Amino acid sequence: MKRINNRDVTETFIEGQHLSLSDLKEVPNIENGYLYKNNIPAYPQSVEFRVEKLSHVTGEEGLRGIFHNLGFRQPSELVASDQHHYLWWDLSVTPDDISAAEDRFLASLFPHQSAAQICNQRPVLEHFTTSKAFQKESPYGNFRFTFSFKELLWHYGEQFCGDQSPVLRVYETVLYRREVQYKVLVHPHDINLYDHYPRLPGKEDGVCGYNDGAMWWRCQAPSETYKLKLEVNKSNRSVHVSPHREEYYVWDHVCVAFHMEPGWLLHVDRKKLLKRVNACETSKPCLLRAPETPLSLNNAERVLADLKASMS
Repeated sequence: MKRINNRDVTETFIEGQHLSLSDLKEVPNIENGYLYKNNIPAYPQSVEFRVEKLSHVTGEEGLRGIFHNLGFRQPSELVASDQHHYLWWDLSVTPDDISAAEDRFLASLFPHQSAAQICNQRPVLEHFTTSKAFQKESPYGNFRFTFSFKELLWHYGEQFCGDQSPVLRVYETVLYRREVQYKVLVHPHDINLYDHYPRLPGKEDGVCGYNDGAMWWRCQAPSETYKLKLEVNKSNRSVHVSPHREEYYVWDHVCVAFHMEPGWLLHVDRKKLLKRVNACETSKPCLLRAPETPLSLNNAERVLADLKASMS
């Protein structure tokens, strides 16, 4: 139930399940004051996002290592440990993904909206999708590689899975002080370490699953801080936001762990790596491992431009 992760942070974990916030509250002996707050203003709950892209963020040393190796591998200090080895990616939610999720959310609230009501409805979801799951900045460094999930599964399957598709499983729900993390596991068929974890669902009830090239995710808490309240006008079949006293809460997100054996390298050719990388700002708290240090966005863009120029 509790452990210390490789960043020396205590985390509460539940294996083989992706638990909604309401389900988490029913788990005995979870000590988390934010999770049990009952004064959070109304917000769009269980909004379904369909996300096709994943991102992996690293520091300058990691960036140079990826281009030197032409691919992604575990940091050497983690490979030396006796833990299982993973390559971690996060969902990369785009503005189009948010807009499409809002359309589905409104359609679920008001199945019979008129064309005029749809046209007159101003966006509201953008006011609530403010957690780190939706930000351009990252605590993990200044350099973001973005690939479609489908493409990553193809590379992984071709290199490590023979003629079989990778297996996707429900791995864990992990709870931190103000963060809920839903972990999805990807591994080859012939790796039997994870047989006791359930398969990731396709299209059914649950927090997240994979279907037709996209991860669907029913977001439980899209903001870390709530300053607005969602108002639903059933007679006009519309929603809007109103000011509210600031309240802090947990936020949730989905990450994908690709199983990596020691020495494995997920190879991607240089041209594709150059096309898929961009610079970003670091967010706090910075989670870069020493000796990596965060760069300003200008310096990160300069490093990336110099690297690309040296390879042209």
